[in-house]
Order: sequence, then structure tokens, then C-alpha cells
Amino acid sequence: MITITNLVKRFGDRVAVDDLSVEIGQEVFTFLGPNGAGKTTVVNMLCGLLQRDSGMISISGLDPETTPGEVRSKIGLVPQETALYEYLTARENLDFHAKFYGVPGGQVKQRIQDALELVQLTERADDRVSTYSGGMKRRLALVRALLHDPEVLILDEPTLGIDVQNRNEIWNRIQELKEEKTILITTNYMDEADRLSDRCLVMAEGKLIALDTPANLKLKHAGGIRVEAYITADQKIVKALIEKLKQIAPEARYADTEMKGEFNFVLPARGQANELLTEVSRIFREFPQVNILDLSLRVPTLDDVFLELTGSHLRD
Repeated sequence: MITITNLVKRFGDRVAVDDLSVEIGQEVFTFLGPNGAGKTTVVNMLCGLLQRDSGMISISGLDPETTPGEVRSKIGLVPQETALYEYLTARENLDFHAKFYGVPGGQVKQRIQDALELVQLTERADDRVSTYSGGMKRRLALVRALLHDPEVLILDEPTLGIDVQNRNEIWNRIQELKEEKTILITTNYMDEADRLSDRCLVMAEGKLIALDTPANLKLKHAGGIRVEAYITADQKIVKALIEKLKQIAPEARYADTEMKGEFNFVLPARGQANELLTEVSRIFREFPQVNILDLSLRVPTLDDVFLELTGSHLRD
């Protein structure tokens, strides 16, 4: 549906997008990266709002620079700034958008009604948007982008600055749409990307630095699952135990603590957390002489991946 090939965009001496290539099909595809990574620049070029310096973009076989009108008819865009007409009502905003995008006249009224019901705004449909909360505006912007039934939905920070209830409502709507459309999201919320994405692309300084499913990114770049156990036992027993644990977690290690006879095990491992815990429990049962003082499990998040790949220093 979307093909990006060797895409480059410069602003003066700064390379905002540096030789980016990716293919995006019917999926929820998320761009991740620190501020200034080039995410919004890519979105603007996809929508034909910004000219590229080199490279190619194809959306359903069309180039947004040479056929901007046709491309925009295939895209539904929700920008960071919702860009609603606040002096109009929700119904008037939707009506204007429908007519602007050429929705057949006989379908406009029903599509607007369906849209309002979808995001639970029917009772406020005839109130001016200026009276809406931030979450209500975000929900309205989402269904406005869907009115002309686009093939591609682009959401630039779709839940920026809204509360948990509205955020969950928007997430639910996105998940309902994922079987019907190509959905491209830019976000700085890692939990949002983890929950919604089929694949994530991580950018830094305009470059693609990782591309995979959320699960695989966590596996490759965040060290996998980590089990820690504080135990008391004889050192000979501990050495035998560690050899057994290395069968399921080759990087398993232990260290003496400040308290004599107490040891700290660390087991970085790959796979499913429940399977790992089952295996660890089985092995510990083979060593009844071992007394477990504490046991913890840490499953990596996309936050861990993000910091590992892009660094932890602040960026403007």
C-alpha cells in the first residue's frame, strides 16, 4: 500500500530524513523516535505537504508529488493539531469535510450520524467544538478523517495530551479499523505502540535503526526476560544449580551478596515469561536445600528498546 524508497529530505545543512526505505501493507505501522528524528517530516511528505529532495514514495501506486489530489483522496489524516473549526459544531465540521472530499450527497447524513455514534458524540453533535474537551476533539478528528473512507489512515500523535478514558476509546477504534485499512501512527507513547502496532520502525537523526514487531524488538534489543532470585545455600549447591539453569538460560549468572551464604541469581532469557518461570520452578525443586528469599520477573518494554536504540540524553 505504501512504498518508500531511498527517501531524503534536508533542511539547510540538516538531513531530516536520511535514505529511508520501507514497505507498509495493511497493518498498524508505527514510527518511533525522539523529537527531531524525522517522523513528522515523513508524514508530511506522504501527504504531499512537503517536497522530498530525492527518493520515491508510492501510495496505492500513486506519487503524492505528481498526483497530490488523488493521493489525498486515499488518505485520512489526523495531525498533531486537530485542525477542527472550533466555531462550528461537530456536525458542521463533519459535513464540511464530507463535501470537501466529495462524499456522495445521498450518503453524507448517514455517514455523519454513524461517525458521531462511533465516538459517542451524538448528544454533543450540535455544540460548538470550542466547548469540547481535548479528548472529544481527538475523537472527532479521528472520525472526520474516516468520513471519505480512505485506504490509508495517518495518525500523528493521536492521543497526545488526553486522559486515560479518551485514550482507551481511541485505541479501541484503531483496533477495530486495523482489518480494513493501512494505519500509520507516529507516537512518543511506547505503551501505545506496543498495544496497537503490528510493526514498529525506530528512527534517530533521520535514519532507520530498527524495524520489527514489538515482541521481536523487545527480544533483540532489551535483553529478553530477566529473572532474579535471592537465595541461601551452600556454594557447591549454588554452582550445581547454576549449571542446571544455564540449560534454559545460557547467560545465567550469580554473585555473592554482602551476607555470607546468600546469593543473587540473574537469568536473562528469551521466550515466553510463563514458560521460563515454569522451567525455573522445576529446576529449583530439584534442589530442596536452596532457600528462596525473593524472586522477581521483569518483562522488557518498548521503553527499554527505545532507550537502548536511541540513547537516554535529552533532545530538542
